[in-house]
Amino acid sequence: MNTVRRALIAVAVTACAGAMPVQSVPSAAQAGGSEQAPASDGEIVVSVFSYNDIVVNGRVRRCQRRAGDPLDKVNIRIDVDPHTGMPRPEYLAMVPDGGGGYASVPDNEQITGPDFWQRVGVGMDRYVFRAPSSGKPMCVGGRRGSDEGDRFAGFRRIVDAAPYRGHRLRFTAQIATARAHQVSFWLAAGNEWREDGHRTLSGGAPRRVLLNGGNADHLRFGGNNEWTPVVFETGPIHSQADHVSYGFNLQGSGDVWVHEPKLEIVADQPERARTGDRIVIGRE
Repeated sequence: MNTVRRALIAVAVTACAGAMPVQSVPSAAQAGGSEQAPASDGEIVVSVFSYNDIVVNGRVRRCQRRAGDPLDKVNIRIDVDPHTGMPRPEYLAMVPDGGGGYASVPDNEQITGPDFWQRVGVGMDRYVFRAPSSGKPMCVGGRRGSDEGDRFAGFRRIVDAAPYRGHRLRFTAQIATARAHQVSFWLAAGNEWREDGHRTLSGGAPRRVLLNGGNADHLRFGGNNEWTPVVFETGPIHSQADHVSYGFNLQGSGDVWVHEPKLEIVADQPERARTGDRIVIGRE
């Protein structure tokens, strides 16, 4: 297999990702070698039923739909503009419905716990999702029309923030891409407040408040990439955070595979030795 140059982006950022200073290095790389080559130590191999789904050390194939995915059991809502009759993009989340099934609902940062990967996005009907229960690599693939407008799709988990308050958190994963327009990931903690600044307990118009972290949308990561480690750290988590959200999105077309996404409390450094955010794509 050819050796593929990895891109490294390391950024120290402020608590709000939208205000992050940006240091960017182009990250697209072309993986080579035969898809039939045997795996060696350190390689991540995806091989199922046929040759159409193989990832060997970053050689990325299309994300193929597999029967049994929760998304197969949901009719994705398509909002229609009453004036034009055209589909109107809406940010949706596919979540458990409380009765053993699933529902496609408007995104509201729904907390569904650490055991369920929500399918989220705008125009999810143009994407393929795959998250094997075996813990093997998961993927999202854009299909015809996924480059129209601001369409994107991804996986996320939203968990109760209580166990993490006061701790620094780290989200890690291995990511491989093929002809991806843009892949971004995030780690954030927040809360829901009234417009007057008081916490929303019942009623009132809620306003989302970002208390820690954010997203990495400003860091360019697309094209073709072999398995690349990503790290996002934030914290200490605010005492008033009620949820923590982490995951990844594919914006536009292409394919992204993600292996071993993990959220953990940072234990290899003093809790308050570092503040703000740290994002790394590639090897340090």
